[in-house]
Amino acid sequence: MLCSSEDRNLFHIVAPNIKNGGGLELLEYLLEILESEYDLNVVVYLDSSHAHINKTNKRSVVFLGSTISKIKLFFKKIDNTLYFGNLPPIKKSNNSMVYVHNPYIAMSLSNLLSCRLILSVKYFLQQLYFSKFIKNIDTIACQNALMREKLYKRYHFLNIELLPFFRLCKKQDKFFEKKYDFCYVSLAHPHKNHKLLFEALLILTKKNIPCKVALTIENDRHDLLKDIEIINKLKVVDICNLGVISKKEVCELYSVSKSLIFPSLEETFGLPLVEAALMGLDVIAPNLKYVFQVIKPSVTYSSKSPSSCALAMEEYLSDSSIKKSTSIVNNQVNKLIQNYTTKKNV
Repeated sequence: MLCSSEDRNLFHIVAPNIKNGGGLELLEYLLEILESEYDLNVVVYLDSSHAHINKTNKRSVVFLGSTISKIKLFFKKIDNTLYFGNLPPIKKSNNSMVYVHNPYIAMSLSNLLSCRLILSVKYFLQQLYFSKFIKNIDTIACQNALMREKLYKRYHFLNIELLPFFRLCKKQDKFFEKKYDFCYVSLAHPHKNHKLLFEALLILTKKNIPCKVALTIENDRHDLLKDIEIINKLKVVDICNLGVISKKEVCELYSVSKSLIFPSLEETFGLPLVEAALMGLDVIAPNLKYVFQVIKPSVTYSSKSPSSCALAMEEYLSDSSIKKSTSIVNNQVNKLIQNYTTKKNV
């Protein structure tokens, strides 16, 4: 695979379907590393809502506002490209990689059908698209071995690389008073399983076990906000919803929290698990494979049982000898970039 000398240091990142959450966090971190550590000229294609991502001496930014302009982009042949946002191009791109960080791409049909109808249709169509056009790239990259296994079984694509990467919070030297017993850093996607957490908190309420919980649910999720209001009115469990917060605010939240509660059913990685473990928080997580791919949790529970979750939280609140959680995954951001640039310079 040969590149011209003109293209040799030109790196394209196609990410117009990245809106918020973990995808945006990873994209911002990747651009930060490219800017500070690599002598590469980068062209990044973004949704027009991301005006905070600026043009620099080494970075060009192309903003796409309409759905039509985004679709047209995937019809273009763009070599030396990282398709960051789960979807491959419609035309063959040389020296290309698609980075998968959305569990819906490999989710089983039965799990898809458990989502709301509009989401089931959306994710099913995305899987059909992925299946048809994945041949147009050279490599799939994903974040853990479980996801790699699912992608292979679903699409029979051979070249799948395991390249997790993440931006961590800086550990604070000073002591912060702990405001929250539990925090859950996550947007309210269906697989994030907030409903189970609320059922567990109601069980704690009935047992008169007080605790303080911080959440980061979008302010337009009125159904979940109503659930929070109902629980708070009982005046045993105190839930504080912070809304969508920045990376800096996430790090501040970890600093004032004792533990992370993480009821998610599906993850391509589980970034908050790693962040929290490395920040010294205890982690209460479901007994699912994706969890053990990245950390050794402090306490586990049955993934679909509110009573089991409540019992794990009660155990954590009452037992000061709970073992600390530990991270078992390494940051591969430099390998991702070096892997790509090595191919590009062949």
